[in-house]
Amino acid sequence: MKLNILIFINLISFCTIGQNLDLKFQDKIDMNSDSKIETISVKQINSDSYKYRLTINESEIDGNLNEEIDGFLVIDINKWDKYKEIAVHTSGPSNDDVYMIYWYDGKNILFMDTLARWPEFIGNGIVYLNNWEGFWSPREKYQLDNLTRKLIHFEQPAYYVGFKTKINKGFNIYLDKDLKIEVATLADSSEIEIILCDKKGKTYFDYLFLIKSATGLVGWADFKSFSNNIDLPMAD
Repeated sequence: MKLNILIFINLISFCTIGQNLDLKFQDKIDMNSDSKIETISVKQINSDSYKYRLTINESEIDGNLNEEIDGFLVIDINKWDKYKEIAVHTSGPSNDDVYMIYWYDGKNILFMDTLARWPEFIGNGIVYLNNWEGFWSPREKYQLDNLTRKLIHFEQPAYYVGFKTKINKGFNIYLDKDLKIEVATLADSSEIEIILCDKKGKTYFDYLFLIKSATGLVGWADFKSFSNNIDLPMAD
């Protein structure tokens, strides 16, 4: 029981790394559990192209974040393996938080992935990402592959939305995602709940949303059919 409690407390400490940034341009830390301290630095080398250079000991790798970097974080995606990771960071054009993730094998710096929009580095090999889609936030999951050292994205069949709003002008909801069999025409000025979104392989205005009507009926509609007909607090 005591061991379980300690593990739970440690995982909680990792959950907030993405929100409480301790950014640095230089640091010294053992990156691969060989009891040798690595010297780490990152610097902007071209302000026009936003190119930067990450250096660990004698190894270097260049990257580009399309914005000026403001430092890096040392993170630990999986606290039970021997590696820590580097996340080079920029706040992005709209404070979106963009990270370039790297690991060090003792000789070389290797690129892992790019993550944007407030990742949570849990510490158990899982990274959660709270993306932003204008008026709702899909919850994404990435899993560290211990062999390839890549972050594998698990795309869901649908994403929870949970957004309630009011209709200005009524529109149809449908039985299936092919939008052929009508379930109901939603009434003007009625309230709805947008429950799920299916966005796989679709452009933004073709996203399909599962909608619950004020009378309790549920059906699908694409975003372009109702985006101008409801109150949406859109933000980039």
